[in-house]
Amino acid sequence: MENFIPPFSIADVVDILRLIRLTDGEDSFNLICPFCGDDRGKMNACIWKGSRIKNVYHCYNCGAQGNMLTLYCELKGITGPDCFKIAYREIREQLTVGGYPLNREYEIRKPSVMEAKTADNTKRNRVYMELLKLLNLTDRHLSLLKERGLSEEAIKRFQFRSTPVYGTEELARKLLLKDLSLSGVPGFYLNNRGNWDIAFGKKYSGYLCPVPDISGDLIGFQIRLDVPIHGRKYIWLSSAGREKGVSSSSPAAFFGNPYDKRVCVTDGVLKGLIAHEFSDRTFIGNPGVNNYRGLEQLLTVLAGNGVKEVIDYYDMDRQMKIICDHIEKYCDTCGLEFTKGAVCPYKERKRNEIRKGSNRLYEMCQARSIRYRRKKWDLDSDGSWAGNFKGIDDYWKPYVDRQRKNYITQRKGNGETYV
Repeated sequence: MENFIPPFSIADVVDILRLIRLTDGEDSFNLICPFCGDDRGKMNACIWKGSRIKNVYHCYNCGAQGNMLTLYCELKGITGPDCFKIAYREIREQLTVGGYPLNREYEIRKPSVMEAKTADNTKRNRVYMELLKLLNLTDRHLSLLKERGLSEEAIKRFQFRSTPVYGTEELARKLLLKDLSLSGVPGFYLNNRGNWDIAFGKKYSGYLCPVPDISGDLIGFQIRLDVPIHGRKYIWLSSAGREKGVSSSSPAAFFGNPYDKRVCVTDGVLKGLIAHEFSDRTFIGNPGVNNYRGLEQLLTVLAGNGVKEVIDYYDMDRQMKIICDHIEKYCDTCGLEFTKGAVCPYKERKRNEIRKGSNRLYEMCQARSIRYRRKKWDLDSDGSWAGNFKGIDDYWKPYVDRQRKNYITQRKGNGETYV
């Protein structure tokens, strides 16, 4: 019984949960981490190691680890002393009822490709700036960005663009005609015809969110998807796992003055951009609360620049009530098997994840002798999140809208035409 081989493997569990694989393999494979969102292949699922069955996973970015039943329980919100029995039964049922395997919505990327060496920030900026000249922003995406509170002037200044569905190889060809090298620039790769291409397409349609570094160079993009993939609204423009492709490396975005004495941090690239635009404060848009590498690199540079204080504006999920009420979106994960008034495991995990990110930010600041402050808003009388404004951009937007309305009214009163 020491090396008992179960009737399914962690690969089956990954497919049932519709997680996105980055590589394919008989013994092990990499996937996008469902806990921290890392898409660089830092999360590995191991089926066999030598002659021993393992069926375990480990993310080397956020530290999440366990076996295949742990993975299922964590993402399905199954708790209690019989959680593994419940998970085992549900997995068996899903593998035998209704036909299997599922129709996979993701692309299995072959592990035999030769990736490129990542280009430096200057080269990325040069290629991306030329790419933006070849793209447009649709009226629909313009409207969505304005709904987030951005003015048309800001949308034009930050050069938001819609992703094309077709003609991606032609885009790459036009860039090559400008005497640009695409090797090592995230998003570009050699397709099966041996031609340079870019990882856009119908599945990844949306608009590009710019990711500038501390010097203002454009070093990457997140795509705000029109149709979320497995619940994810944002993905990186990345060509990891493709011939001559390269990972985005999930960099943190910087908006503002690199020599400010006070710098704010929030979770999300677009959220950081909007918060900076609303407040004119310097913001770091960290792509995930558990994304530490890019944030740590920026804080190291800022410490050398003389920053005195970092303000934590991570989302107010960290103050959320974790009681199950069966009316939240979280019940899609738990089902209706938990008693109303009990602790919701999904909410608890989400809250703990953000608190862990805040604590790690505090530790980074302490190590660099930077003062740390944590901001809170939209609270109930008991100090819990009231549920109205989760992000700092949401909280500031009504104030910004009022300011704009007053400005428009004033100009109309003076007989001016406001455009």
